[in-house]
Amino acid sequence: MAYEQPKYSVLEKLDEIEIRQYSEFLVAEAEVGGNREESGNAGFRILAAYIFGKNHGDHNISMTSPVIQSENTPEEKRWVVQFMMPSKYNIDSLPKPLDPKVHFKIIPSKKVAALTYSGRWTESNYQEHLALLRKGIEKAKLKPKGAPLWARYNSPFTPWFLRKNEILIEID
Repeated sequence: MAYEQPKYSVLEKLDEIEIRQYSEFLVAEAEVGGNREESGNAGFRILAAYIFGKNHGDHNISMTSPVIQSENTPEEKRWVVQFMMPSKYNIDSLPKPLDPKVHFKIIPSKKVAALTYSGRWTESNYQEHLALLRKGIEKAKLKPKGAPLWARYNSPFTPWFLRKNEILIEID
């Protein structure tokens, strides 16, 4: 099944990385604590409950992909987990969440360096590919800004070798 994804255009391919221009999109997000895996799972559960009806009016909202996770405050192990909201919604037309941890945010248009990889959702796999992305950014003499975004596209039931994952870093 194909899920709606944020719209972007590929501006350039540099070895294993792509330079992309993303259009603005709307997300529901939750901030959670713990290590990368724990927080990803906790944030997913909060946001999944929201889109599956834990909102005023018990509305179901279509699933989108990817699930995006970024480190908010590294010293406190706080993470932000985001679901893109379907493009038919705007910030005023979304059902109001029942859980106070769910917030909405408009992600502005931005340029990113992206690295796509497959495999398990482990810290070591993430760190390995983050290092490759940073090396590619440095080699291309690009200027990164902000925390890396970890994007996961598949359900946990997808075999690890078929999973699509990405790491995105905004660039100037």
